[in-house]
Amino acid sequence: MRDAGIKPLACIVGEPTSMVPAIAHKGVYRYKCCVRGKEAHSSLTPKSVNAIEMAARVIGKVRDMAEDFERNEPRYEGFDVPFSTASVGQFHGGIADNVVPRDAEFRYEFRDLPTADAKRMQADVIAYAGSIEPAMKKVAPDAGFSFETICEIPSFLGAADNPVTRLAQRLAGEEGTTLVAFGTEAGLFKNAGIPTVVCGPGSIEQAHQPDEFVSLEQLARCELFMERLAASPAIG
Repeated sequence: MRDAGIKPLACIVGEPTSMVPAIAHKGVYRYKCCVRGKEAHSSLTPKSVNAIEMAARVIGKVRDMAEDFERNEPRYEGFDVPFSTASVGQFHGGIADNVVPRDAEFRYEFRDLPTADAKRMQADVIAYAGSIEPAMKKVAPDAGFSFETICEIPSFLGAADNPVTRLAQRLAGEEGTTLVAFGTEAGLFKNAGIPTVVCGPGSIEQAHQPDEFVSLEQLARCELFMERLAASPAIG
């Protein structure tokens, strides 16, 4: 839309906020790390590069970063977890107990506060992996780390006094605002210069699990919101 010269007055992202306008959420940045080592029989470990063990060192770095966020990052009150987080979600590697693994792979994520820098977080992980590679390459020149981006959802930071927020409050019949921990497209629209707010029916606590649902009461509130939006002459 930006490249086409289309400039919407506002964007309302319909995610489950219980119809309370949300003016901020964390970003979600997910990555895959592939580790190439050198296989050998487990009785000959000095002639090998253990991909799992090298991966574990980088995973330890991610965990150290998570603990540092919790201890030292300035709090952003209003979030249920008021600091950035990091975690490893998947790990694969190895073929047998007596074979030093050549390959390993793990996936991890950062959920950054709107005031944090997720790209810097990833750069720190890559730099740490790079510090390990020289010793790996002494044994096997093709050993090392490679990284792949799985998703990058930027954080979102709006404002309670923004006209689009006031519009959403008026349409929803709400006086307050909220913050949400899950990611949405709001940051993409905001970064494209479009005033944005997140507001929709249902709760994230009811999502992504068996029998997820949106209550009839929430659907009715959303229907009224849409009717009022259709009849609204302008933002202000």
